[in-house]
Amino acid sequence: MKLLLLALGCVVHAQDFSNVQEMMEHNVARYRMVGVDAGAFLGSPGAYLSRAYAGERIFGSGVPIGGEDMFILGSSGKSMTSTMAARVVAKGYISWKTTTKEIFHDTGLFDVHPSFQNSTLESFVSHGSGAPGLEIVVDKYHDMVDYIFNKTSWEPGFDNRPARLYLSQTILKDPVSVEPGRFMYSIGGFTVAGAMLEVATNKTFEQLMTEELYEPLGMTGCGFGPTTTSTDQPPAQPWGHLGDSWAAHVVPVPPSPYANVASAMIPDGGLHCNLNSWQRYLAAHLAEDEDFLPKDMWTYIHTPITQDFYGFGWMIDNSNDETGPILQHGGTDGHNFAQAIIVPRFGIGLNIGTNNGGGLSESRQSTGFSKTLSWIFEHLGGKLGVDLSSVAIDNSFLGLDMHGLKRTTFA
Repeated sequence: MKLLLLALGCVVHAQDFSNVQEMMEHNVARYRMVGVDAGAFLGSPGAYLSRAYAGERIFGSGVPIGGEDMFILGSSGKSMTSTMAARVVAKGYISWKTTTKEIFHDTGLFDVHPSFQNSTLESFVSHGSGAPGLEIVVDKYHDMVDYIFNKTSWEPGFDNRPARLYLSQTILKDPVSVEPGRFMYSIGGFTVAGAMLEVATNKTFEQLMTEELYEPLGMTGCGFGPTTTSTDQPPAQPWGHLGDSWAAHVVPVPPSPYANVASAMIPDGGLHCNLNSWQRYLAAHLAEDEDFLPKDMWTYIHTPITQDFYGFGWMIDNSNDETGPILQHGGTDGHNFAQAIIVPRFGIGLNIGTNNGGGLSESRQSTGFSKTLSWIFEHLGGKLGVDLSSVAIDNSFLGLDMHGLKRTTFA
């Protein structure tokens, strides 16, 4: 597994372009990035300082990416699960310190292994619960994966609660994979958190996300699961793509109900958004909108819980005195890629969606991804009169991300 740490202040000065659109079109073509939509913004809805999109919904199709196209967020949507949970906590249905013992064991839903009984809601959304990582899930839980894919449905109103409880019971009946409080990028931990919220509220995760996040923030361009399951032409939404490290061979992945994660695992990585709706959510974090969450709750969910660098769906970097805290997360299903970065001190953020998985490794596409973000941050810093060259993208978690948990893995 390779660590991809791409400093946005590159050694070679970013190539000069007259505007962001010119840069984007050049990079998409030069690095065969298929399709990209990216922008830098302020902490108010719709306040993009710089925005461009280019490329195609399907490689070689000639059908262009549009400004309202939706992208699979993967694990960059984990903070959305956590922020919705913060609303539920603020309303008193559950607390961050509520344990699996209280929710599942003491209520008689199922037995929880003693080593998991003190794991809390906040630990599951902060990768500190002791829940297993990808390699353990792939090696040990074949029956669980088969079960949740067999139960997968993207029909509106489908109730995923039984499958989420099954996943939770399967994981929590065994000993913890690491001592609670230690970081392990879990596969299924956010789904356990989702099940805890469902039990506490007697509502589905999808209902909670709609009522507590999408509707209050006007996120009309967001949803659950694949952006489309239709293979009709011309494509209604961008298709994901696979490619080799040189992007010499780029192959589209036809949409289907099983092309992404199982529907039970939406809390871990099953959300999609267009950039405008995603920006509304990220702007709320930058503004710390007190009509949406109390001030102390914003402070709490912007503070790392696990080993001083991860909490509530964010990798939180407090190491740079000039920029202050930087919150970010990337996500993928293996053939789509998305990333969000916010810098609260400067009140700015960046979001990007692509319909290729090239951000995962040192590749031609990931080079284009890096150069695109480098250019945007360099020029944004120039506009604001601040030095953003020390901001860095850390995608080290992505090798452990949901792209490894697909039905084809177990064929």
